[in-house]
Amino acid sequence: MVEAVAFRTRARTIDHLGREQIADCPTAISELWKNAYDAYATTVALHIYDGDIPVAAIVDDGHGMTHKDFIDKWLVVGTESKASGGQVREEDRNGLPPRPKQGQKGIGRLSSAFLGPLLLVVSKRRDTPFTAALIDWRLFENPFLYLQDIEVPVVEFDAKEQVFEQLPAMFETLGGNLRGTGRDPARDQRIAQAWQSFDALEATEGKPSTRDAMERIVEGTIFAPRHFLQWPLWRGDKEHGTILLIADIVFDLEAQLPERLHAEDSNAAQQARDRLFQTLSNFTDPFTNPKEVEEDYSAADFNYSVIAWEGALQRTVIANQREFDYRNLEELEHVVEGGVDEHGVFVGRVRAFGNWLEGEVRIDPKMSVPQRANSKVGAFHLRLGSFQQDSGSSSHPPDIHRQLLEQAKLYAGVMIYRNGLRVMPFGREENDFFEIEKRRSLHAGRNFWSNRRTFGRIAITREGNSNLKDKAGREGLIDNKATKVFRDLVENLLRKTALEYFGTGSEGQKQYLPDIQATRAREKAEAERNRRRAFNRKRFRTNLQRFGPVLSELRTELETLAERLRDTEPTSESDILRLREQVQGLKDRSKDFSLGEAPRILGSLEEEYGAFRFNQRSVGNLLSTLDQSLNAALEAVKPRAPREIAFSDMSSHAAYLQGRLRKWLKDARELLEAEQGRITALYETRSKQYHAKTLPILDDVEHERIPLARALERLAGERDNVDIENAETFEPYIAALRSLQENIDLETLASYGMDAADETREEVDRLHSLAQLGITVEIIGHEIEGFELTISESLQDLPEIAQRTPAFAAIKVAHEALADRLRFLSPLKLSGPKYKTTLGGADIIGYVQRFFQDTLRNTGVTLEATERFLRFSVYEQPARLFPVFINLINNAVYWVRQKGPGDHRILLDAVDARVVVADDGPGVDEDDLRHLFSLFFTRKVRGGRGVGLYLCRANLAAGGHTIEYATDERFKILSGANFVIDFKGAKYE
Repeated sequence: MVEAVAFRTRARTIDHLGREQIADCPTAISELWKNAYDAYATTVALHIYDGDIPVAAIVDDGHGMTHKDFIDKWLVVGTESKASGGQVREEDRNGLPPRPKQGQKGIGRLSSAFLGPLLLVVSKRRDTPFTAALIDWRLFENPFLYLQDIEVPVVEFDAKEQVFEQLPAMFETLGGNLRGTGRDPARDQRIAQAWQSFDALEATEGKPSTRDAMERIVEGTIFAPRHFLQWPLWRGDKEHGTILLIADIVFDLEAQLPERLHAEDSNAAQQARDRLFQTLSNFTDPFTNPKEVEEDYSAADFNYSVIAWEGALQRTVIANQREFDYRNLEELEHVVEGGVDEHGVFVGRVRAFGNWLEGEVRIDPKMSVPQRANSKVGAFHLRLGSFQQDSGSSSHPPDIHRQLLEQAKLYAGVMIYRNGLRVMPFGREENDFFEIEKRRSLHAGRNFWSNRRTFGRIAITREGNSNLKDKAGREGLIDNKATKVFRDLVENLLRKTALEYFGTGSEGQKQYLPDIQATRAREKAEAERNRRRAFNRKRFRTNLQRFGPVLSELRTELETLAERLRDTEPTSESDILRLREQVQGLKDRSKDFSLGEAPRILGSLEEEYGAFRFNQRSVGNLLSTLDQSLNAALEAVKPRAPREIAFSDMSSHAAYLQGRLRKWLKDARELLEAEQGRITALYETRSKQYHAKTLPILDDVEHERIPLARALERLAGERDNVDIENAETFEPYIAALRSLQENIDLETLASYGMDAADETREEVDRLHSLAQLGITVEIIGHEIEGFELTISESLQDLPEIAQRTPAFAAIKVAHEALADRLRFLSPLKLSGPKYKTTLGGADIIGYVQRFFQDTLRNTGVTLEATERFLRFSVYEQPARLFPVFINLINNAVYWVRQKGPGDHRILLDAVDARVVVADDGPGVDEDDLRHLFSLFFTRKVRGGRGVGLYLCRANLAAGGHTIEYATDERFKILSGANFVIDFKGAKYE
């Protein structure tokens, strides 16, 4: 006889299908969020509340459930609506277009068991009462209970506040699954036996009692109004939606509440926070463009967030705002984006080293793609971006590169999205579905793509790729033939783009990399120069503020001493020796006022530095005068023991030098000790870096989160990364020490290099400005010459009676003066005839006297020439030579007047086959000599442009002549500025 027997289901089946199928906490949350998406929610959020028993709330504004929906669908595992893909009624879509179903198995709701054992579900559909249910998932961990013996308390009520009135009865009903209810003695007996057996099993295995834990949480759990406040329906914003309240939450959720954690859990908590963020921050596709939204590649109108609550204080863990999206990806230096059709052909565009390649890029599959219905791969979209690992080879500026490295820690990974929602676990660091890191371990240069530096995703749709199905536990795609073909297509794209555009030996590297590396090297050197320049300026400013007042006091002290010596000259040997000792002490003090090299541009420090330089020169002059006077006085008194005096001076000088040496030795030792301590601390920090980065990998291996081969690849990759960082830190340091060991003066090299670079850059800028000036003069001069000719001809055409008037005479004088000024502009013109002639000293003095006659008469300055100058002559262009003397004399007139009222002289002379232009003004400060002939360098308070002396040198150099400021006493014929011109081929007879 055939006996018909049905399957009998233990309660443990629900645990197998739910909690045990889910890989981790973020995956469980994503499943519940997908359910909210399927319910046409526009907002879903996870709120985590502190308390004696912490509670998590997942709230949405979806269409919600009725009492019948909950019983017939939510409590039915493997609901047919998921499998059939039936459309939601239009009135339940909340005004949204139809959405493709994200759930496939009808078991996604069971993932809430992973988040915590106790679940309160409250839901409401528009125009229907509330429905609530209470479940303790630990009931389904008892292998001795039958599923049909477990009763879930479900209630229906009209007002939201009534949920708190219903909770006591719901908890009582839930407790009936532990103790029985008395309504069905047979069920009560089965329940009692099941728990007795489970208690005994757990006691044998040394585990705490599940039944005791359930009773404690049932008694201690309080679902309070604060847990409902963020639900849009509860606030009155919506008329529909669902809230899942989960008590006694898992560690990964509790890790979002730092105040509840113990110190020993800090590392594990940080890993939990990182994993939650990396998984859920990109829950919806951030890399879609508007066209892809129209093609159902995007989850539109769906916002999500994670908020942690500590009392009334909230902290956003994940916000809906994108930190890295489509626009950020498009700005990366390497981008591949486009579509793959059903034949596996990629058509799109490529950006390599910051440059978009012209035209479309086509990449064919390495073999034909199957077209059978059960293994076919449909069209999909791809958008991936990356950047160079080494900032010195990246087209991104260093600050952007550093920012990308930080963003990569949070957002990098090759993700997969189905209809805009993320497919787990693709994109996580430990997932290498496309074997990217495996290929890099063979040759990192050719296989350019890296999970840790790649942003982006592959986008599929359920309709276009129905053969790409999730595994039951959401730990990837079912490994069928379609999945293998899909993976091969993507891997082929990654390999070919790396070989052709990005990797070692690619055309992209050959074309762009050398220029990028040269640019980054210049930028790095410039950054170091700027750092050095800032350090020098800060040191200079500090020393100036520190030594300025002290130097002023020293000058006053020396002036007082000099005044006393002028009033009373010492006559005894003892007095003179005492004064010499005092002066020597002051001289030693004057050596302590070293500021370091002055910045090229003093800015606000200029006035203060000018006063310091004045005091410094005054101190030097006073010391020299006192020294000479006292030495002469000592010689005059004929000392009794001159050798002893000389020996005393020698000993004093030696003691001074020894004191200075000891101070430098002390400073050097202190610096070396401090530096040795710093480098030791740096070594200790760097020596721990590798272990700090790789210990979590060992945990992943131990808990079987990643395979061993993948772990070994990551360990090797981290070794290479840490080694590069260590080399960049220590190798330049050791090279600098070796330079010091070889007596290479790094300070001088650095200063010279910075000065040379600054001067070159400034010279280029000056030449650009001068070119603009020349073009301006060319244009304006040409126009003014035309106007001048018109005025000249018109004056001659005036009637004779008009020409005899005083007004005409005044106009004539002004016109001639204007014409002279216009002729002065001729050397700046780029075009026009240039002729040479013999110019003598008399021609030059006559020209400049006519040009400056009014100025000289009004200022009382005398311009003279010696007989030697008048005998001088040279064969040269007047248009080149006259402006030189005009500029020099114009400057001299200005500066002699700055010295004060009185008679002043400007003299043209010839000394030792050189022409000297001299004045009795204040002269040029020694610090300004190196910049004196630089374009746009000026010390004039007003009216100066810093062009004149530059043009003097440029004009003279064009004819092979030179000009310099006199430092040789032979050429200092007046007390002020003396400029010496060496004319090539000149005669002085």
